[in-house]
Amino acid sequence: MRTWSLWSAPTSAAAVVVAAALTISCEEPQVPTFDVVIHVESDPGVPLPGAVLSRENKDVGTTDATGRAKLTVRGNEGSAFDYFVRCPQDYESPPKPITVVLRRVVDKNKPPEYPVSCPPSIRKLVIAVRADGGPNLPITYLQQRVATTDASGSATILLNMRPGDQFELGLDTSMKGYERLRPQNPIFAFQVKPKDEVLPLNAKFSLEKGKIRTGPVRTGPVFIGKKAED
Repeated sequence: MRTWSLWSAPTSAAAVVVAAALTISCEEPQVPTFDVVIHVESDPGVPLPGAVLSRENKDVGTTDATGRAKLTVRGNEGSAFDYFVRCPQDYESPPKPITVVLRRVVDKNKPPEYPVSCPPSIRKLVIAVRADGGPNLPITYLQQRVATTDASGSATILLNMRPGDQFELGLDTSMKGYERLRPQNPIFAFQVKPKDEVLPLNAKFSLEKGKIRTGPVRTGPVFIGKKAED
């Protein structure tokens, strides 16, 4: 004969509830996420698209046309993560990673931004030449003619150089007809700064005064008139 316990069903239901509660309590709490923005510029105010962000040797984002890359990072508040920035070709990548620290913000639509600089590895230099009194003069770089001044002594030269480089430009006065021009063959030195620049090259030339040739001075009386015949 089968017998039923009046407490079997309630006891089983209670056990299920307790077991479920224990299961929930044993689950790890959900790790929050934080939004951050990496903002890359080549020069101040000049956004740089195409910079690649990586973490733990994995690419995780690329900057857009505004130079920004938005990242969603999972972790607890106060956690810090290092991101390396790989700049596009012809730009210098920072040697050290940028450290992102997870912080809560008041406005989630304005995540914290971390600025990064990727300066160009090549700088554009415009040399504005003004050679007062030096028309049609060759301008030399590494002993090669790169431009010539016009009739007013003006010229413009565009050079692509690396920051820190030093170079010289010369004004060649060795041509025939320029022997009396002073100074002769002047040289001008420059050093490239970490920015694009317009550099002046100003020179002022003058003509050396020619020497007056004088012959021997005769002394004594000078016969004026027709020479008498013998």
